Amino acid sequence: MECSNLLEAALKKGTISNSLFQGSSDKELVTDLQRTLFELGFRKELKWDNYQADGDYGKATAVAVAAFAQRNNHSSDGKVITDDLAKLILQRHDFLPEMYVLWQIHTSDLRTKKYISKGTKMSITAIQVFLNTEGYGEQLNFAKYGADGFYGNSTRNAVVKYASDHNINSDGDLLSRPLIDLFLNDINRYYGSKWTDLAEQNLPSRKSPLVLFEASNFSGKPCRADEEFVPALEKINGYAKQANVFVHVTSSFRTTTNVRGAIVKPATFSNHLAGHGIDMNVRYGNGGWANSKVLAKYPNVPEPVKYFLKLIIDDPKLRWGGNFNTTDPVHIDDHLNKDRAAWKKRYEAMQKAVQLGEV
Repeated sequence: MECSNLLEAALKKGTISNSLFQGSSDKELVTDLQRTLFELGFRKELKWDNYQADGDYGKATAVAVAAFAQRNNHSSDGKVITDDLAKLILQRHDFLPEMYVLWQIHTSDLRTKKYISKGTKMSITAIQVFLNTEGYGEQLNFAKYGADGFYGNSTRNAVVKYASDHNINSDGDLLSRPLIDLFLNDINRYYGSKWTDLAEQNLPSRKSPLVLFEASNFSGKPCRADEEFVPALEKINGYAKQANVFVHVTSSFRTTTNVRGAIVKPATFSNHLAGHGIDMNVRYGNGGWANSKVLAKYPNVPEPVKYFLKLIIDDPKLRWGGNFNTTDPVHIDDHLNKDRAAWKKRYEAMQKAVQLGEV
């Protein structure tokens, strides 16, 4: 989902209100805001069918911003984006992949699902993310475990408490229709009325190149990738298993933007845009966590992490971002962009499938 990377970069600079306001001349940043609001479901407010993402922060964009703010209990007339509002927009956008997973469960035949504990790590992670946003972090022991995709007593207790607070009987495991309906009702409160319109194309289908990669030693956010990147991901998982670590995905495939149905030429040839790169942290031992600051110290890192990174570095078909000229120690890819023609082909296939539903 990550068309919002320009918003994120602007927020990191501080005082985003200097750049994002009604009448702003920063068309590129405004376009990113509009695309993000569109993905958040505010198509009607943006008058998307008339204007799409045109880079003009006018009345329609202000209305969409105000509508988002109201749904998220934030006071705003929509005419300016403050740092706090930008953080909220980015947070809700960041949650969308997990919300799509919950939407997919909601639309499925629950007789084939039945139990949370029998679900995939991805579905369990989505439930954990959702319950944490609803205020059940204490029951989840979220500060310690985060959204790890493992079903245990903490997740069970959080589901029981959530259901009980809404007058639903639950053993914390059975995926009942009232429970999953409640999930979706609560999710809908934060998003625009059209947020589910993009759900199907953001999930795998028979003809789409998009996959949600799952494996024994992967956790974290849904790993959205091009089907042709799967062999590399399987190798990465194998190395993680060999080193006895877990790859905690923080970012994978990213969308750019489109103008009236045409995928725009990107500013960079990032492998994320073609579904051929991941950003990650590494979990090891009993609660050990290697984030970007830790990974940047390689080779002076905990032994399991060192072993894992060495396996990645020594693989001739993989790249670790810690060795880039501009270091990016959380990044792993397959160097697809060394062949610009091959990169462009996968970029267009993935962006058209996910953004436009063209497969």
